[in-house]
Parts: sequence; structure tokens; C-alpha cells
Amino acid sequence: MESAPLTPPWHLDRINQRTLPLDNNTDRGVLSGAGIDIYVVDTGLRLDHVELSGRTLAGIDVPTLRETSEVDPPASDCDGHGTHVSGLAAGTSVGVATAARIISVRVLDCNGDGEVDQVVEALKWVRAHHRGGRLAIANLSLGVDLGDDGTAIKEQVEAMIDEGIVVTVAAGNGDSSGRGFDACEIVPGNVERALTVGATTVGDAPATYSNYGSCVDLWAPGGDRAKAIESLWKDTADDYGLDIGTSMASPLVAGYVAQLAGQQPGICPDAVNEAVILRATAGVVTGLGPTSANRMLFLDPAPVAPGPPGRASHVMVTPDANSLVVSWDRPCDGASPLTKTVVSVVRDGKVVARETVAPDKTAVRVRGLRTGVRYRVVVKAENALGAGIATKRLASPEVRGYRAGQTIPVAGLGTTDGGFDLKWTTSAGTKKVCRLLPAPSRLQLLRSGTCRVGLRTLSGQDAVVRTLRVSP
Repeated sequence: MESAPLTPPWHLDRINQRTLPLDNNTDRGVLSGAGIDIYVVDTGLRLDHVELSGRTLAGIDVPTLRETSEVDPPASDCDGHGTHVSGLAAGTSVGVATAARIISVRVLDCNGDGEVDQVVEALKWVRAHHRGGRLAIANLSLGVDLGDDGTAIKEQVEAMIDEGIVVTVAAGNGDSSGRGFDACEIVPGNVERALTVGATTVGDAPATYSNYGSCVDLWAPGGDRAKAIESLWKDTADDYGLDIGTSMASPLVAGYVAQLAGQQPGICPDAVNEAVILRATAGVVTGLGPTSANRMLFLDPAPVAPGPPGRASHVMVTPDANSLVVSWDRPCDGASPLTKTVVSVVRDGKVVARETVAPDKTAVRVRGLRTGVRYRVVVKAENALGAGIATKRLASPEVRGYRAGQTIPVAGLGTTDGGFDLKWTTSAGTKKVCRLLPAPSRLQLLRSGTCRVGLRTLSGQDAVVRTLRVSP
């Protein structure tokens, strides 16, 4: 391992120019990715590396939580792969988005191995952690053969994209003999709306190990044994090392997406993906077969064309007397300010109530509903360019009021989308009115007054506050 990076990093030299030869210029342009999060789903991260100083966060660490491969501090890197990948996305000298924040999402152990269910758990955490309205990126330099049933990973990746996260994916490093094969045969490389990235050598040829085919959206430097990729390493805070793979190509794309998102935080994933692909240099990768798109990553700083908004996320519904209280996270606005949000309440396939709220509002009370009835709720935002994507119809709890003396299971008092469980807390200021009882979780209403509860899908997250009116 090295104590300082080679100068200049050839992978940066390559992606800021259209064609070879390399010109020893590694300028990444004026965009830095400031304010944007990149979730690196990998082996962890050297959190204190000098090239990422002050720009890292320890996210979930599934192997440590499950006590199968523990590290201290949690989410740190005992393999090196995740640190190397993170450096290419956002390192100050070897990375693309030099001001983006890296969030370590550890799913692989000290040998770089992991289980499908651990990846699924981590991706669900990413979805809960990311808050809507600001684009984020998740880089997955990992993959699962279709025969190993990665369907659950694919479903989580698709949900992440729906919720405003661009997902960059390594195309994969071939079979057991190191020969590339069809990237459509691995998950998540086969996710249509993800950016799947193949690896090239310093001479613009596809690396012999790189997977290929119609699921590969574009190519980026991944290196080979003759000319590897240098990035950060795990052993010390100023450590560097060499590696090769589509794992190295994918985070370069992630860094470019962070650059674009930094100047347009509200842009939506599909618009960014289209821009990245269309801006890539066509026809320069040599020796590709007819099924592979011939596009090389290029750092074009032009803003992405605005479009309609995306889909609201983290919708929560709680009942109150003859009403439902609905809240949500803002969707990506398509880089054009929202003009309104429409909340519809549906029963038996018909809209029975509708509320239109100002673009800065993310909650509304829908009144005039029938006690004892369950409804379905839909949220859809609009901007000047059109209507966004409606949320899936979320089943509400039964509309009800609250009376002193009741003890009610919280499972029937709130619903949220995305397959998350709601975590309940009560305000200390209303402890004489209500309190939570454990196992199973129940809300006990002690006397009439105002009961304030906080709802979360992730521990430590800011709570969505609800005020429940308790009658005598």
C-alpha cells in the first residue's frame, strides 16, 4: 500500500475528456457534489481517511448487528474494498465529487462476502434514512447471480429509485475463471432504472473480466493488472492502494451523479440517468459486441433539463375524529418548483375526499370521513411542467376518536408505506394524558386532553408529530 496517491490518477484524466490520448489533466470541473449523500453499500469505510475528512457518516452495519463479522467502530472497513470505492466517488484527490458526503452501509464481511437478506436489510435502512426532496445516490459494487434469488434486492433497488435515490451498480466481474458474461444475469445489474456500469482499461478496451450486454448502460475506467485504479485504503488514515474491477467503475458514475445533484438537488433519478447516458462519449470503447452500448462516462457539468416531479415517500396516515391526518416526504421536484400537492381519499375505488395543499406543506387533515371505516390514501405533487407520480394507494387505519380510559394497540393507529414499521413515542409534556405500554405496544389514554405522539420509521430519525384529542 502507498502513503500518497499517484499523480495524476488516470481514471480522472480519462473521464474529463472525450478521446485518448490522456493529457495529464485531472480537472473535475466546477461541480463538487456539496450537500449530496452517497450511500456506499459495501464492506464499510475508513471513516477518518484524510481524503474524506468531515464528510463521512457511519450508517447501518448489518454484520456487526448480527454478530457475524463485528468491527469497531461500527461501519468501519476490515476488507478495504468499501474504502477504495468510497474514495473513487468522493475522495479529494482520487474521487469525482470532492465535497459529497459518504454514508457507510456495511453489508459485506472482512472477506468481501455477504448474504442476500443482509443486503436487503441495509437497502431498506437506506430508504428509511433518506429523506425526500433531495437527490441521493447509492452505489452497489456487488451482485448476486440470478440463481441465488436476488429478487428481494431488486425490489429494494426499484423502491429506492422511486423514492428519489439514483442507484449505480457494478456490472460484475465475470465468472469463476474471470471472464465476463451477460450483466443481465446478475442482480442488481439487471435493474432497468439503475445505472449499470462496465469497466474499461487505460486503452479504452472493455476489461476481460467485465460483464457486458444490454443491461450495461455505460462504461468507466476499472483498470486491469497492467494499469490498476488507485484510491483510498483501510489501514491508516492516509493509506492508498490499487484495485481493479467494475466495482471501481461504478463509483465514478456515482460521483458524477452527485456533481449534477449538487447544482440541482431536486432533480429526479430518471432524468439524471438519462442525462448521464446521453452525455457519455459514444463509440470510443473498442472491441464491444453488438449487444453492448458503446458509451464512456464523461463529466459534462451542464444542468439537467427540468421535468415533472417524482413520487412522494414516507406517507403516514393516522386517524382522528371523523378525519385522517396524512403526512409525507416531498418528492423530487424535477428541478422545477412544486406548485401544489393533492391528497385523495378513496373508498371502493371512488374518491370521497380531496385536499389540495400549498407546495411547502407536507401534511393535511382530511375531514368529513365516517367513523369505523377504512380508506385508501393517494398523494400526488405537481409542478409547472406537469403532474408527478401518484403514490400507491395506502390503506388507512379505521377512522376513530379517542376517549379517556382506552388502551389501544398502536398497530391499529397508524400506517406507513414502503413496508416499514412505525416506531411510536409520546411527548413528556403529555404524560398525564397518555403513555405507551410495551409488549405489545399500546397507547394508554389516561384522561381527556391533548396527547402528542412521535412517529418514526428509523430509530434516531426526527419524529413526525401527531396531536390526538382525547375526550372524557
